[in-house]
Amino acid sequence: MFLNFTIEGDELDRRMGGGLYVGQIVTIIGGNGEGKTLLSLRLSYGVMKHGTEIAYISTQFPIREFVSEAEALGYSLFNPILSGQVSYITTVFLLRKSRRSTVDEMLNNEGIKEKQMVLIDSFKKDIFRDFNLSDFFSKLRKFSEGRVVILTVNPQDFTNEELTMIKQLSTTIINLTSKDLAGERKHIIDLMKYPMAMKSFQQAIPFRIEPGRGLIVEISSVS
Repeated sequence: MFLNFTIEGDELDRRMGGGLYVGQIVTIIGGNGEGKTLLSLRLSYGVMKHGTEIAYISTQFPIREFVSEAEALGYSLFNPILSGQVSYITTVFLLRKSRRSTVDEMLNNEGIKEKQMVLIDSFKKDIFRDFNLSDFFSKLRKFSEGRVVILTVNPQDFTNEELTMIKQLSTTIINLTSKDLAGERKHIIDLMKYPMAMKSFQQAIPFRIEPGRGLIVEISSVS
């Protein structure tokens, strides 16, 4: 079983192998401004258009800013949030008690565990109480049975040792980078660990960001 994230006139799904297999942990790694939230929104919007219910856990945006950001990119999630197809959960919600939530409390939340795709943007250790990276991924692996789990990670939030562990324990690793080419900043999706592709895929996918259109895959390749 896989989740379809096709959008008409958008080649991202084809370049990424045609869909997201259910039962995997996908970790998107990138620094500030590299496009982690953009790719998260694109994947969320794509699967949502095909009827998938998602939980989007944000450590960055209150819901009003999130909806505005999505709208500006052309990924309208306002009505899906109102209807319950998308559960938007902020850090404030996770920390609503006098103490921080545990990983188990998050994974057992009704608005999260009932969804087919769960996305944490961005994943940080300090949103949980008594956090242990190895235990977290062990629980996440069991939780991912029957759904897709996506994490976005800023390398600055973890030690090199922790990043190595995250890469080892994740099913799929997508690395976001950017570089200057001919005086223009180019963003690249690097499918560096991608064992569960449905079809052939392009490992390095160049893209740009356009207001109202979101993530646009470039026609030319990047070497």
